[in-house]
Amino acid sequence: MNGWLPCFTASTSLIFIFRELLTFCDWYSLLNIFCWGSSPGWEISAGAPSMFRKFSYKEIKKATETFNTIIGRGGFGTVYKAHFGDGLVAAVKRMNKVSEQGEHEFCREIVLLARLHHRHLVSLRGFCSEKHERFLMYEYMANGSLKDHLHSPNRTPLTWRTRVQIAIDVANALEYLHFYCDPPLCHRDIKSSNILLDESFRAKVADFGLAHASKDGSICFEAVNTDIRGTPGYMDPEYVVTQELTEKSDVYSYGVLLLEIVTARRAIQDNRNLVEWSQKYMASELRLPDLVDPSIRDSVDLDQLQTIMSVVRWCTQKEGRDRPSIKQVLRLLYESSDPMHSGFLAAVDDEAYEETEGRGRNSKGKMHRNDMIFHSGDGRYLASSSSTSRSYCSRSFLLENGSPQSPPNILSV
Repeated sequence: MNGWLPCFTASTSLIFIFRELLTFCDWYSLLNIFCWGSSPGWEISAGAPSMFRKFSYKEIKKATETFNTIIGRGGFGTVYKAHFGDGLVAAVKRMNKVSEQGEHEFCREIVLLARLHHRHLVSLRGFCSEKHERFLMYEYMANGSLKDHLHSPNRTPLTWRTRVQIAIDVANALEYLHFYCDPPLCHRDIKSSNILLDESFRAKVADFGLAHASKDGSICFEAVNTDIRGTPGYMDPEYVVTQELTEKSDVYSYGVLLLEIVTARRAIQDNRNLVEWSQKYMASELRLPDLVDPSIRDSVDLDQLQTIMSVVRWCTQKEGRDRPSIKQVLRLLYESSDPMHSGFLAAVDDEAYEETEGRGRNSKGKMHRNDMIFHSGDGRYLASSSSTSRSYCSRSFLLENGSPQSPPNILSV
């Protein structure tokens, strides 16, 4: 019987190597189809797969009324609303005149978006590469950006319930990127202008996918040293110092976004950082209502507010190891929205709890009040997972809440 063991081990190793080789070839093939024509340089070839439609410059010009339907601008370029002849309504991102590096990023973004599929990520409809112009066509989001709804002068305030649901939607998207993509992916620039809302105010995350795209066309999503990219006010302070990006950097940005959703204040307003500004209110439970956007303050669920602000405090810890995983955040938000729950269940198993308890949360080995999450008088300690930790939510919980299903080479549970 023991004679089978070496053969079994060798076979297992060969299967693993073969799978990794197929994954590499898959990436290479997609890049070749989209970006590497037979001619030198980076050109979009005519043989692009049918997952995306290839639009002509003439089609886009007509659909945008000669580029007169501007709905947004950014450092990347300009966004237009487009009505195509077949009835498709799309948001067209016209890239700024780009260098060779920008051309590479354009191609890699197409390749990456071909692999990402989730109900809370804005989906790509097509692309165009003509006349030295580069366009990406995304699904059109009728209610614009979260930023507009929080900060526009003539806005109609979002209800408390809608705000909480938006927060859950964004956490769902990040959970997919952090836990269900193989390898994991960091967004790198979570902020209110990158959260788009459809006609039902379902939130979808946009402008993702280039965080760790390497120059040689392969994709590397491990923690790496890289140029600092992000938006002031949302950027993880640890990342700014170390230049090491992990999913805990996204968690910090998410904490700032969550605070912005509650307060309707900008990440930096009146020359003050939102997280620093909020500290005086979070020091006392009695002052938490003063944080809330005045236009909806009277309609807030105070128990839910208390939970959300505890999540904000946890997400915005200075060190990444002290922050939760986005999966833990999502579970807390789900449970705070479900009246059937009388209290929170631990988001980690006993082994992780003991490991964190043994490490200690402060110099005396005791847990501070700020390390607790309170709901209906029931305090439970939730230990933070590490960047590489597995999912701590049970499979039944994940299935119950509609965890994302992904195409081959993406799902990794």
